[in-house]
Amino acid sequence: MADHQQKSDKTVHRHEALQKKLALKEERKHHNVSFIMMILLTLVAFYAISSDKIGDSFAVMFILVLAVVQVFFQLYIWMHLSHKGHEFPIWGMASGILIAAITVASLMGMIWTS
Repeated sequence: MADHQQKSDKTVHRHEALQKKLALKEERKHHNVSFIMMILLTLVAFYAISSDKIGDSFAVMFILVLAVVQVFFQLYIWMHLSHKGHEFPIWGMASGILIAAITVASLMGMIWTS
C-alpha cells in the first residue's frame, strides 16, 4: 500500500513539474510576441515622423496611441500585472491616471478660459 502511495506521489510531482514547465513556455511565448510587437510599434512611430505623408497633428496623436499600447504591453506582459495578487498596484496606477487626467483637464480649462 505504501509503495502505491509513493508511485502516486511521484506521478503528482511529475504532473506539477510538467504544468510549471508548460506555463513557463507559454509565458516565454508571450514575452517574445510582446517584444516583437513593441519593436514593430516603435518602427511604425519612426515611420510616422519621418514620412511626409502624415500630418503633424495626426502624427502626434498616432504616436500617443502607440505609446499607450506599448505601456499596456510593458505592464501586463513584462511586469506581470496580469497575474494574481497584483490588484493593489493596478488600482494605484488607475487612480494615478485618473488624477493626472483631472489635472490636465483642469489646466487646459484654466488656459482656455484665460
